Amino acid sequence: MTAPTPTPDLLLARRAAAGQPEAWDELIERHGQRLFNLALQFAGSTEEAEDLTQEIFLRLYQNLRRYRGDCPLLGWALRLSRNLCIDHYRRNRRERRSIAVSEEVLQHMPAADDPRAEAQARQELAAVYSALEEMDEDLAEVVLLRDLQGWSVEETATYLEVPPGTVKSRLHRARLDLGDRVTARLGVPMAMEAGS
Repeated sequence: MTAPTPTPDLLLARRAAAGQPEAWDELIERHGQRLFNLALQFAGSTEEAEDLTQEIFLRLYQNLRRYRGDCPLLGWALRLSRNLCIDHYRRNRRERRSIAVSEEVLQHMPAADDPRAEAQARQELAAVYSALEEMDEDLAEVVLLRDLQGWSVEETATYLEVPPGTVKSRLHRARLDLGDRVTARLGVPMAMEAGS
């Protein structure tokens, strides 16, 4: 019986782990922005996200030899970064509860033509982040990944290491909880995404 052909992801990881700088650069070019976006959601500011992303890159590089190619490299890297992001989130959660959403996070919002609409959207986003700080971590995390990062149910399930059905269930509960909290803050119901 012959061994299966290594995937392109596995070959790239092996080359990067062997110290080939062009392979590491390619890996970062392919997946670096996605890892930074994840860090930004957990960190809340560009500066903290950059630091957290550097920690993720270091952890990724140190563990590349462990990658076996049985799942996509990005999924593996995201799972590897999970504990770093959660630890950072937990460390800073109490601090952030008393702080409004940073302008850096709000800058990632698309600009609106109507200044009033943009101001309202920023106020709603600030209320969402504030409410997320008070929610159960399992519920807040699924909203961060699925609704704020735009990940698919499958990507979220892979990252959280739970079945897709668990993601859908948590997401449903999280959206209800978040909606109640935001409504209490703003005094008006917030439009929540209907699909999963």
